[in-house]
Amino acid sequence: MYSFEGKVVIITGSSTGIGKAIAYEYAKNNAKIVIVARSLTTLNNTANEFINNGINKDNILIISVDISNDDSAKIIIDKTIKKFGKLNILVNNAGVNGKPGITDFEAIELYDYITKINVRAVIKLTEEAIPYLKKTKGNIINMSSISSSYPLRTTIYYSMSKASLDIYTKGLAGRLANDGIRINSINPGFVETSIFTKGPAQQGKEIGFDEMLEKMKPIIKNKVPLQRFGKPEEVAKFVLFISSDNANYCTGGNYIIDGGLKILPSYVKDLRFKI
Repeated sequence: MYSFEGKVVIITGSSTGIGKAIAYEYAKNNAKIVIVARSLTTLNNTANEFINNGINKDNILIISVDISNDDSAKIIIDKTIKKFGKLNILVNNAGVNGKPGITDFEAIELYDYITKINVRAVIKLTEEAIPYLKKTKGNIINMSSISSSYPLRTTIYYSMSKASLDIYTKGLAGRLANDGIRINSINPGFVETSIFTKGPAQQGKEIGFDEMLEKMKPIIKNKVPLQRFGKPEEVAKFVLFISSDNANYCTGGNYIIDGGLKILPSYVKDLRFKI
């Protein structure tokens, strides 16, 4: 358990999946959370779920924006400061691995879309946040992926965006160290989230979450040394650690959470399975 009493945390893409788990872990540890996503309905559902599980509603701020719009960064920071008066931690979690309606994995439109959300939006929000993080000697967490070093044929642009994020993390860590701001990236492997159903959906193939997990189980069992998917809450707990006072000497790191997947580099070839 960590104490984030009185600390203010922004988590983008936090209405579902890993982002939601991160937000909940911070809230359970007494942080004031700002949950950010496009869908106001999903955000409200997430907030209500947290409240029903004992989280103080006064410690939750909901912001519904499309982070691909440049002006969203200032909106997020302004609303956070207006309600809570400060910012301690920024978690850049929102990201995409494709675009609905685009089936050509090498289309330049796909590159532009992925890069705008996975890289440009992160930079814009981070730059807006830095003046406030300087005041609190705060933290930045960028959610990357093991795909940053192992691209698949269908995820070239996604992998490029995450590789950019890893380098941005390292470069910015040097720039911000003298201001007392730490910045690290988290690079998860296969975690049980709906992201696995999005790729097929973008190709016009409807597949349910449970069905996709079943299809992937043999791959996971053979290629992940721990022989299972990761859970969103496992990633979330590591995020809390790396942004806590227990990790004060950690900055500029890219931290892998993959069940040992990267110690078996042949996994790239074996993941080329058909849905």
